[in-house]
Amino acid sequence: MASVWPKPQSGRDPDLPRPAFLLPLYPDCGRVPLAAACASLCGIICWTAYATVNSINSGRSEDPGGETEEGCMRILRSIALASISLVALAGSAQAQSSGAADNDENASVDDTIIVQARRRDESVQDVPQVINAVTAEQIDKLNIRDVREITTVVPGLSLVSNSNGIGSSSSMRGVNHDVNVSGNNGTIQYYINDVPVSSNLALQAMFDIGQITVERGPQGTLRGRSTPSGAININWRKPDLSEVGGTASLTFGEGETRNVQFGVGAPIIKDVLAIRVAGLRDVSQGNRIRSINHNEEPRVKTDAIRASLAFEPVDFFKAGFVYEGMRFNATQFDQVESMKAAVPGFTVPAVDRAITASIAPFTAPFPSTSLAGNYGTITLADRKAVMFSPRIVSTTFRFFQWNAEASFAGQRLIYVGADTRTKFHPITNSDIGAVWPNLTLRQDTQTKSNDVSHEVRLQNDERIAGMFDYVIGYFNQKGGSETVLSSPSVLEIYSPIFAGGGDMRLYNVATLANNTPIYLAPGTTREESFFGNLTAYLGQGTEISGGLRHIKFKNDAKGLFISCTPAAYAAGSCTVTPNTNNNYDLSHTIYSASIRHRFSDDLMVYASTGSSARPPVRAIGNFSIRYSPLELVHTTFGSETSKSYEAGFKSSWLDRKVRLNATYYHQTFQNYPFRAAGAGIYYINVNSSNQDTRSRFNFISAVPVKVDGVEADLAYNPSDNFSLSTTLNWSKSAISKNAKVACTDVNKDGIQDTAIPTLAQLQAAYGTEHLAQCAASGSATFLPEWSGTVQAEYNADLTDSMKGYVRGLLAWKGSTKNDPANAIDDVGSYGIVNLYAGLRAADGSWELGAYVKNVGNVTRLVSGDGAALDNSTTMLFSAGGTPSPIGSQTYTSNYRGVAVTAPREFGVTMRYSFGSR
Repeated sequence: MASVWPKPQSGRDPDLPRPAFLLPLYPDCGRVPLAAACASLCGIICWTAYATVNSINSGRSEDPGGETEEGCMRILRSIALASISLVALAGSAQAQSSGAADNDENASVDDTIIVQARRRDESVQDVPQVINAVTAEQIDKLNIRDVREITTVVPGLSLVSNSNGIGSSSSMRGVNHDVNVSGNNGTIQYYINDVPVSSNLALQAMFDIGQITVERGPQGTLRGRSTPSGAININWRKPDLSEVGGTASLTFGEGETRNVQFGVGAPIIKDVLAIRVAGLRDVSQGNRIRSINHNEEPRVKTDAIRASLAFEPVDFFKAGFVYEGMRFNATQFDQVESMKAAVPGFTVPAVDRAITASIAPFTAPFPSTSLAGNYGTITLADRKAVMFSPRIVSTTFRFFQWNAEASFAGQRLIYVGADTRTKFHPITNSDIGAVWPNLTLRQDTQTKSNDVSHEVRLQNDERIAGMFDYVIGYFNQKGGSETVLSSPSVLEIYSPIFAGGGDMRLYNVATLANNTPIYLAPGTTREESFFGNLTAYLGQGTEISGGLRHIKFKNDAKGLFISCTPAAYAAGSCTVTPNTNNNYDLSHTIYSASIRHRFSDDLMVYASTGSSARPPVRAIGNFSIRYSPLELVHTTFGSETSKSYEAGFKSSWLDRKVRLNATYYHQTFQNYPFRAAGAGIYYINVNSSNQDTRSRFNFISAVPVKVDGVEADLAYNPSDNFSLSTTLNWSKSAISKNAKVACTDVNKDGIQDTAIPTLAQLQAAYGTEHLAQCAASGSATFLPEWSGTVQAEYNADLTDSMKGYVRGLLAWKGSTKNDPANAIDDVGSYGIVNLYAGLRAADGSWELGAYVKNVGNVTRLVSGDGAALDNSTTMLFSAGGTPSPIGSQTYTSNYRGVAVTAPREFGVTMRYSFGSR
C-alpha cells in the first residue's frame, strides 16, 4: 500500500500528496498540510487521531512511526480501546449506505426538530418557550466550525471569547455575562450532554455535534443550574448500537484555515455495546491581526480527541461514558486604532507625574513627553497592532462524563456525572500601546481548576393518572481553582548624577521591568439543590406546569495575596489583601410556572413566569494593595435575583409550509453586576511599591435592571427545493436611574467625565477615596436593540444521484450607542452576508462545496476604548543606597484598543459519510 505518511521535514506537519480532483477548485491545496487526507477517509481519521492525541499529551506533532495506513489504524484502535478494523467496517458500511437518507439523530423523518427542553422528547413547536435549535444538518450546511458562529443564525445572542483566554463574554435577552466577574455563574449556562460546563470548554472546539439548542428565559427547575437569561445545550453524537457509521470533513480557507474532523462509530457487541471515536484539528490565523512591530504571524490551533461508549445490556437499563481531551494554543495580537483616526486633532498629552515623597534638597526632573512611538496612522480596516510581543494562550481540557438510566414501573431514574480538569496559561502583553519598546512587560498567569458535578433525576415515562408528568431531582457541584501569576510594572530610577557640580536635578539612570508575584490560593465553591416540576394536562389542548428549586451556595475562598508565591504561602509568610476572599454561605428558592393551550394542531399560545438567583460576585483583576470603601463596594457584592414574565404563540400555516412564532418578555433584576465598558474607568491604584498611580479597571456595580423584548421567527418552505426563513430580535434593557455606578468624576457633578484626568486631579477630587460613583443611565448591555437573520436555500437534482445547491445567510445588527461615557464607540447598523454553493449526493453520503463568509468584507467596530492606551511607572530615588519610591508617572500611547468584525473568508469544504453517519 502506498505511503500516506511521509516523514515531516524541518519540524513542519507533513505535506502529503496533492489530490488532483481538488486542484481546479483550490490550487494551494497541496501546499496545505494534511491535504492528502482529502483523498483517503482512513488518512483523515488516522492523521487527525494521531495528531490530536500527540498534541494534547506533548504539544508536538510528528511522525507516528508507521508509514502505512495499517500503522496509523493501530493508533486509532488504541484510542478506541477496542480491536475494531475500521477500514474493513468502513468499506462494508459504505456498501450498505447506498440510498440511505441523511440521518440527523435529532430530526424525525418529517423534519420535525425534537428537543428535550422539558426533559422529554418534544417537537420544538410544542414547547411553551423560545428555543432556537441548530441541527447537525444546519451546522454542515453553513460551515459552522465554532460555537460562537451560531450567533449568525440566533439573533440577540452574543458569544465572545475573552482575549486573556479565560472564558467568554456573552449576552442574551438584554444582559451580559463576563467570566472575569461572575465566574461560572453566568446569565447563560452552557451544557454538554446535560452536564453544566464552563463557557471556556463549551466554546473552544466544535466537532461531531448532534444538535445545539438555545433555550431562552429563566432556567433551573428541570435540571442543572439556575440562570436568568437561558441555556445553551450542546449534544455530541452518540454511538450507534446496531450499525457502523462515520463522517469526515475538511475545510480549507483563507487565513491559513485548515479544519479536519471525523467521527466513526461501530457496535462492539451488536445492540449491546458500541463505541464512537471523534477528533479535530483546527488551525487558522484567528483574528488575523498582525503587528507592525513584530514579524510573527498570528496562529490559533485546537486539537481534540473524543471517545464515547454506549452500553445497553437489557431493555430497562443503559449507561454511557465519554472522554474528551483538548489542547488550545493561540498566538494573537490586540488590534489598535490611531487616536487621530477616531478623534481628529488628537495629540499625546504630557507625562502625568505625581511626586509623593520629599526629594529635598534635590529638584524634580524636567517634565517629559510620552516615550510612546508613533508608528503611523492605523485605521480599523488596517487590522493592525503595535505590540512588540504577542499574547500567547495555552489551555488544556480533560472532560470525563458518565451516565446511567434505569426504567421500572413506568418510571425512569437518570444519573449524570462529570469531571472537568482545566489548565489555563495565558501570557499577556501589558503594553498594548507600545509605550516601552525596549521592555518586556508580560503578565504570566497559570490557573488550574477542577469541577465535579452529579445530578440524579426521577421522572415518569407513563403519564400518572392519565394527566400528570413529573420530574424531581438532586444536583451537586463542587469546584476549585488555584492561580499563580506575575504582574508586570515599570520602575524608573532617578539619581542626582551631577550634584557635585551644582546641578541638583534628578536624572533617569535606568528603566527596568519588574514582576510582582500574586497568588490566589486554592478555594472551594459548592452548589447543592433539590428541584421538581409537575405538569398537568387538562383536556385535549391545555396544560399547566410549575416547578421549584431550592439552592444552597457556599464559597470558601482564601483571598488574594500580593507579593506572594505558593512556597511563601505554604510557609505562612504571606498576608491576604483585605476584603478579597468573597466567602458566602446562603440559599435561595426559585420558581417557574407556565400555561399552554393548543387551539389546533397548528396554533399554540402560552404564558410563563419564572425567577432566578446567582451567588455573590467579585471582579478579578484589580491588584491594588489597599482598597478604599467605594472601591470595595464596586468590586464585590451580594446575590443577584430576577423575575421574568413571557407570553407568545407558535403556529403553522398553509399546510405547514409556513411557520410563524413570536413572544414578548419582561424581566427585572436586582443586584445585576453591571461592568464598566471598554478598558474601564480611571481610579487611584496603590501599586506593590505603595505608590498611587492612575489606572483603569472594569469595576462592577450592583444595579436594578428592567428588560423588555420581542423574539419572532418566520419560515417558508413551499417545496423540497426551496426554503426561506427570517428571525427578528428586539431587546431593550435599562438601568434604574436611582442606581449608582463606578465612574470617573473629578468635577463632582455626578456625571461620568469624558476628559482624561491626571493623577493629581483624581487625588484632589477623591481625597481618601480611589474612585467616584455617578447616577446610572443607559442600557445594561452593549448590544444593539434590533438584530435578525435571513436564510435562503435552493437545491436542484442534477442527476439521479447528485444535487446542486446555493445558500445565503444575512445576519444584521441595528445601531448601537454602547457606553454613554464613550463618544467614539458607537456603531451604525450593518449586515454581513455569507454565501454557499456546491454539490452533494442525493443520499447525503458526500458533499463538495465552496463558501464566502462576509462577502462584502464589512469592517465595523465591535468594541473600542474611549481613550488612548497608557502605562504607569513607579519612580525610585537612588543616591547610592537602596532605591526608594518617590512617586509615579503615566505615559500615554498614540493608539486605542479596538475590536472589529471578522474579515472576508473564502474556502472549500468536503464531507464524506457512511452508514449511520
